[in-house]
Amino acid sequence: MTGAHKKYVSQFSMMGTVITITLFAPNQPIVEALYNYLATMDRVFSMNRPDSELMAINRHAGQHPVAVSPICFDLIQRAVTASQQQATSFNVLMGPVVKLWRIGFGGQTVPEQAAIDQALALTDPNAVVLDAAQHSVYLTHPGMMLDLGAIAKGYFADQMIGQLQAAGIDQAIVNLGGNVKLLGCNPTTPTGQWTVGIQAPKAPRGYPALQVVTTAKTVVTSGIFERYFRIGNRVYHHILDPQTGYPVARPIEQVSILTTNSEYAEILSTVAFFKGVTAGVNYINQLPQVEAIFIDHQQQIHTTAGLQHLSEGVYQYE
Repeated sequence: MTGAHKKYVSQFSMMGTVITITLFAPNQPIVEALYNYLATMDRVFSMNRPDSELMAINRHAGQHPVAVSPICFDLIQRAVTASQQQATSFNVLMGPVVKLWRIGFGGQTVPEQAAIDQALALTDPNAVVLDAAQHSVYLTHPGMMLDLGAIAKGYFADQMIGQLQAAGIDQAIVNLGGNVKLLGCNPTTPTGQWTVGIQAPKAPRGYPALQVVTTAKTVVTSGIFERYFRIGNRVYHHILDPQTGYPVARPIEQVSILTTNSEYAEILSTVAFFKGVTAGVNYINQLPQVEAIFIDHQQQIHTTAGLQHLSEGVYQYE
């Protein structure tokens, strides 16, 4: 194996997930710079740190606007805009409802309907006041809560790839706990294409249901297989419907989006999951340079039109 084909893999835990950075030449300074970047982003956007900028906004909901850093304001503005545009599925104001269910954090019971209704009343993205001149954010009702978990990893992945490019690196893999973004040509294959495994919903982490051969894209998956609880035959998963406050009822296990922008892919993965297979495939087929892979409850695979079926369990995306 030549030096050009070696992989230099750095892995660390942060933001409740495992971060993996793969380079094809040793470069410890850029790895440390990316680590420091994510540590800074954690101090800005974490829901688990009382001193984060995001928690300062939530803590002063219904009291007064909170001035934040330009980075924080910029992502919140885009996240709120997306929530207004995709109000029936993507909503970064669902924090009160998520907190009520506590799915994945020890929750094992269905909340009372009155409590769900009360929490839903605090999820209107139009009740957020954004002041671009002051970089301030105001949640106008006490109890409102911003949670950027449905978009932040995509934003971070895009920024990290940009930082790698600025450092003169043109081949890399950034994996933020399953949110994968590829840079450049794969130096280990004759074609320069990458092979990305799509997680099998009911299998242990790392076991793929299929593989996609692709040029440098991002791959983002939304699924219900990791955070849920069961009562009798009913499964309650963590993808909550902004219209009902209950786990969204769709006959699919997961959807994976393939495109160029990871933040956009995060939004689309949620929207497509809510639409289900038929409407979701039709929706994604209308979007330029976006493909999707749906896996239903019978573990059947459904793809959009741009994915070519090469062989058993292998698809290609140009």
